[in-house]
Amino acid sequence: MLKHLSVLNLETNFIVRSNSSVFKELPQVEVINLSENRLYPISVEPSHLPSREKNIKSNLMSSSHLMDQRVEFSLLVKKECRMAGRVLSLSSNNLFFITPEQFEGYDNISCLNLSSNGFSSALNGTEFSSLPNLTYLDLSYNKIDLAYGSAFRELQKLEVLDISYNDHYFRAYGVSHNLAFVKHLPVLRVLNMSNNCIYTLTTKNIQSDSLSELQFGYNQLGTLWKDDSYIHLFTELTNLKILNISSNDISVIPDQVLSFLPRNLTLLVISHNKLSDFNWTKLEHFNQLEILDLSYNKLAVVKTFISRSLKLLNLAHNQIAQLSNRFLEDAPSLKILFLNDNKLAVINQTTFLTQPYNNLETLSLHKNPFECSCDALDFILWIKDSNVTIPGLATYVHCYTSVNSKPQVMILFDFDQCVNDTLALLISILTSTFIIVTTSMATVAHIFYWDASYILQYLKAKWKGYGSSASPGSVYDVFVTYDTKDPWVSEWVLEKLRVKLEDEGDKALPLCLEERDWPPGTPLIDNLTHSIRCSRKTLFVLTQAYAKTGVFRLAMYLAHQRLLDENLDVILVLMLEPALQHSHFLRLRRRLCGESIVEWPRTAAAEPWFWQNLRNVVRVDNQTMYTSTYSQYFTGSQERE
Repeated sequence: MLKHLSVLNLETNFIVRSNSSVFKELPQVEVINLSENRLYPISVEPSHLPSREKNIKSNLMSSSHLMDQRVEFSLLVKKECRMAGRVLSLSSNNLFFITPEQFEGYDNISCLNLSSNGFSSALNGTEFSSLPNLTYLDLSYNKIDLAYGSAFRELQKLEVLDISYNDHYFRAYGVSHNLAFVKHLPVLRVLNMSNNCIYTLTTKNIQSDSLSELQFGYNQLGTLWKDDSYIHLFTELTNLKILNISSNDISVIPDQVLSFLPRNLTLLVISHNKLSDFNWTKLEHFNQLEILDLSYNKLAVVKTFISRSLKLLNLAHNQIAQLSNRFLEDAPSLKILFLNDNKLAVINQTTFLTQPYNNLETLSLHKNPFECSCDALDFILWIKDSNVTIPGLATYVHCYTSVNSKPQVMILFDFDQCVNDTLALLISILTSTFIIVTTSMATVAHIFYWDASYILQYLKAKWKGYGSSASPGSVYDVFVTYDTKDPWVSEWVLEKLRVKLEDEGDKALPLCLEERDWPPGTPLIDNLTHSIRCSRKTLFVLTQAYAKTGVFRLAMYLAHQRLLDENLDVILVLMLEPALQHSHFLRLRRRLCGESIVEWPRTAAAEPWFWQNLRNVVRVDNQTMYTSTYSQYFTGSQERE
């Protein structure tokens, strides 16, 4: 009789005592359900027992209808509990405290359901000592007091612990909430602590090397993380793969919290919170993260992020109105993206790139206030060119022509009005012409810049009436004074400057050079005076070292003396190096006769223009190069003479 019985359902029968002998007498039974009875703790004697209770066990075990209820009851037992092994369900009874004697004889039980019993004692590590093989324990909907770190310590084979909906003591102020018991459970894989309204903990960090899933939803992490001492709350869960912190009243996740989360996470759920911003740059540190759920928050902008492992990103039910361009470029593994129920009005073509930069397979976009305008054309073209699947594209993805207008299916919007062939052709011609002209001008300017500059300078000189002048009393065109002690300068003057002015060009310009033309044995003052007086111009080749010498100062004095005596400005300055940058004389010279100061060019391409400009400056009288404001003084003086 009952050889094939595997599920024994004794639910709602006013049973006050459980009998472990059933498991021994019927070894094939895998599940015994004693839920919704009147089971009391083993040491409590109920004062009133229903009269029909005495023979209830024998009557039920002989009932043939238990075989028919196997399928129905299996739906009442959690799948994980059912897969753990033999199941004993004592939910919804009166077991308000537990003693080891309560489970004597049930040592072969793998899953125990004690939910909804009003259990309110503080566990000390002895209550389940009679169940050494227990792997699944459901204590949800009770009033557990986690006062001791030794709680559950006797369950060394426990893999799943459900203590959700035990908010009674977690709501109480000043009560100890010790989670140190977690580190004493060596094979614990899943811990469910959701719906406990946890806003303070005695334990500042949860420790476990085995825990792979933590359900922590419907608590108050938003309050906890305002205290820096809880930043490392999840850091020492070294094997954690799944973390659910949804509905925790989180407005801001401190950067340090994200930095200290376990790096092995594959699933992170932060939905149903109050986040208005998220530090997307932190995602690059989670190399195994595959699913990130940020739905039901207040995010407004999604920025570019880096994640090589992320496959699903849920951003539904936020306030997103803007997506950064190419924001998925560094997320090559992302296959599914939820953006439905946001505030997106326009999506640019550059937002979602094509392969290989974008490998999306599913994109959810419904319930967004898209605009029915030409701005959406690029996105529609992207949809047609890509292989992405958009659920409800032809039915639920709407757009609006105005705020209060009736919605219409976006892909059915008439985009032909956005394309004007005549206007497009005209714009194309104008754009092409502009590009060709700009490119040509840039090329010509780059190749023939110095030639064009010379022509412009020559025309400008002719327009101002410049012309060559020759002084019959001058022996030399130019007296060149320079630093003869600097071998590099001497070589440059003798080998470069002399050749360019004396040997090259249409008209030779005879130079007076100290190292070549000064008679030996003559005093320096006499040589300087004679060279400046017998030359039409005096050219100072300036370097930083030469500008500090007495020879330079004496030559400059004598050249100025000729300006006073003869009303002739014969000074030319050639800057080989930046010198006299703060000199008042040089500043005044630039203002009165700026063209009499020439600088050695920084690029080799400008050298031909430099030499031609220097020849022009040498040939033309300085008076004609003065600005119109000051040239009248020289003209008036010459007329009076």
